[in-house]
This record gives sequence, C-alpha cells and structure tokens, in this order.
Amino acid sequence: MSDISASNSFTLLFYDYETFGTNPSLDKPAQFACIRTDLNFNIIEIPNEFFCYPPIDYLPDPQSVLITGITPNYTKKYGVNEFEFSRKICKQFTKPNTCIIGYNNIRFDDEITRNIFYRNFIDPYEWSWKNGNSRWDILDVLRACYALRPDGIHWPINKQKNLPSFKLSDISKANKINHDQVHSAISDVYATLEISKLIKKKQPKLFNYFFIHRNKKTLLKNIDIYNIIPMVYISQLFGAIRSNISIIAPILWHPHNSNILISFDLTKNFLKFLEYISNTVATRISYSDIFKYGIILIYINRCPILAPISVINIENMARLKIDYIVCKKNLFLIRTNITLKKKLSIIFNKIVKSHFDNVDLQLYGSFFSNFEKKLISVIHQSLKKHSFNRIFLTVLNNKIKLLLTRCLARNYPYLLNSKEKVFWKNHCVKIINENSIRQYIQKVLHLLELNKNIFKNVLLLKDLLKYISDINNNVSNM
Repeated sequence: MSDISASNSFTLLFYDYETFGTNPSLDKPAQFACIRTDLNFNIIEIPNEFFCYPPIDYLPDPQSVLITGITPNYTKKYGVNEFEFSRKICKQFTKPNTCIIGYNNIRFDDEITRNIFYRNFIDPYEWSWKNGNSRWDILDVLRACYALRPDGIHWPINKQKNLPSFKLSDISKANKINHDQVHSAISDVYATLEISKLIKKKQPKLFNYFFIHRNKKTLLKNIDIYNIIPMVYISQLFGAIRSNISIIAPILWHPHNSNILISFDLTKNFLKFLEYISNTVATRISYSDIFKYGIILIYINRCPILAPISVINIENMARLKIDYIVCKKNLFLIRTNITLKKKLSIIFNKIVKSHFDNVDLQLYGSFFSNFEKKLISVIHQSLKKHSFNRIFLTVLNNKIKLLLTRCLARNYPYLLNSKEKVFWKNHCVKIINENSIRQYIQKVLHLLELNKNIFKNVLLLKDLLKYISDINNNVSNM
C-alpha cells in the first residue's frame, strides 16, 4: 500500500448491504453496515449499522426476506426512510481519503449506492473519487489469488459443480473465519475484513499490487493499445471453470465512453470473430453476439483486475488451461489486421443503448449538467429540512421533476400538493392492485407451504403477509 502509506488520514471503509431483492436499480435496501479501519486493518471507529424501510410503491421479494431474515415491518420499526438512509451512508462515504471496500461491491453494492443516491438527490458518483476517495472489490482480488498465487489460502469446492466456490460464507468457513450470521450486513462486513487480512498476510505482493492499481490513473500506465500489449485479466466473466482468468489484447477505447477498453479474449477464435463481423450488417450486430465471439469491454473505472503478462508464465498457462499457441496466433492476427480498429469503432458507434421509460432506471441514461448538479444539491439540502420550494419546478427538466415527485412521495408524502397526490396514487395503483396483491400472496403462501416445518421462516412470511395487507389498505385509502 505504498501509494498511500504516507497519509495518516487515509482509511479503509468495509461495507455491505442487505436488500429486499437482487435488482440494484429497482429493488430497495433493507440494511447497511460499515467498519472503518486504518491501513493495517485496525478498527478505528464504532461500526455502523442502519436499516431502511421500503416505500409504498414497492413489493419486497419474499425469497430475499427469507435469506436475510429482515422483514419490511422490522425496518419500519428500527429503520428510516430512504432519504434519511442515503444521508447516513453519504456521511460515511464522503469522508476524505477513504477507500470503500466490499465483497462483490463493484457489481452489486456500489450499484445499490449509486441508485439510492440518484433517487435521493445526492451525486451518484462523487463519493467514489472526490477528495482522495476510491473503491475496491475484495472478491476480485480473491479470484486473482486463486488464479495467480493460490498458496496459503484454502479454496472450498462447490460439490454440485466440482468447481471452486467464492461465496463469502464458503471462503470464510474454509479458512476458519467467524461468519455465524450469513446475510447479516454487519457479519458480512467483518468476514470481508478478515478475508482482506488473510490475502494481505498470505500474498502481500499481489495484494499491494492490485491495491495500488485499483484506480484508472494507475491502470492507464499499463495499458498499451498502440502496440496491443497483451494483459492478464481476472473477471467473473470467464467463470470458475476457467479460474476467472484469461489473456486479453487491448485494442481501442470506446468511441463514446473513454472509460471502456475494447479488447479481445485471446483464448477465443479471432478468425471466427472476423467472419462474423464481415458477414453481419453493423446495425444488426449486438453486444451479446460480439461478446460470444471474444470481444470484452473492460470498464477501467470499475477497478478491473488487470496485470502485465509477465505475472503468468507458460507453465501457469498450462495449469490454467490457457493455450499459449492459440493466444500467440490470435495476437499476431490482431496486430496485423490494419482495419480492425476502424471496424470496431464503426460497430460500437452503431450499437444503440437501451432506453427505459421508468425514471428509476435512468441513472445511466444521461448525465446531469453542472447546472442540474447544483440544483440537485440545493434540492437535497431543502429536503433535509423536510421542506420544499416549488420554485424549483420551473427550472427542472422532466426527468428531475419526476424523480423529485417520487422522492417527495416516498419519503415525505405530506409535502405533495393535491395534483401530485393524484399522480402518486395513480402510480401506486399500477403496482399495488388487486391482481398484483393476489399473485404476491399466492407466492408467499407457496413459500409458507414449503417452509412449514421451519419456524423462523413461517414467522417471517406471516409478518410479510401482514405488511402486504397494510400496504394494500394504505394504497386503497390514498
């Protein structure tokens, strides 16, 4: 950790969410926990744990309730609304010189954070880079350990698949790390902290290398698209069957997003990829197809695990079932194909991004202007005081107006005017209605039958039925 060891103020913040579902954009948080440590993993603050109750226009996934053991009624009793919840998290995340760390956080927990902040008028991105802040994912570092330097760590096997398991609970158990309350946010945070200690102890060079190269600035120094220098890439994309590793050739930067590195998986058949793009009209090429043929998009602002090709030798390639000859042949074909970069640039200019009508899904639809960011900050400050000046509505675009109406309705419904109340009721009825409630109750009753001999689960599901009944009545009486 030599890049920050000189700074006494630098801290690590380990965190985790438990949620009422698995979709980071649509599902809502139930619990947040975090532990702040120094660079030696000494806990320096009292651990934090917050609960958040879901809004009235949302139906929690019953299966998630069974997994976490957290019901909406519990969060109603011990938690806060999402606006207050977002403020508590923001306070932890925006302390300068903080590296925010989780286990699978880049793909899940960080996305939950961004969506929570987006819905509650907090900048969705600044927490992860401003004032010396950064983020990191221990799960990907653990995958790198398994593929590149496996000694010193016990690797559990998923018996059904006969492949290594990287589940937090399995890794903890195999390495005698206390993790009694699986799917409790605070317990998961402690387990993540202990796994980080284990990696640092057993493979300090690997740990320090990937910590130093966790951000875009340091990664860019190692990426050479001009000479197309191959790199080792660790990602869940390749799956445990491939030890989550491959050799990639960096080819060019995405024409519309400078954070995306367009690369090719050198273990694939490059000639088949060329045949595909030659025989397919550019406007009909889809992401799923080009990925299948070997194209990989690497987001360098998402802490990818990239390393120089020198970290792996031919013997290690054989152990990892990477065909050195195939990789070498593909690399030669890519380097000598003088039109490849132009073709890929055309393809990625033609592929159209998905558009979502639901404003809750529009986090990545378009970025806010500087003027809009200032307005959003002012609105958040206003809502902190449980007040709202409608003069804002005269200068807001439709997306922000709709976000604002939903934010008010979900957190402070008494601030709505009569027109907004009608709008909100019409929205809620689309989600909470006779048909949706009937289907939901059937799902819960089915789970009750399956879990009739598990007392804890019966209590959870019955509490969920009571909650749904109350929500239905509340919507009906709006």
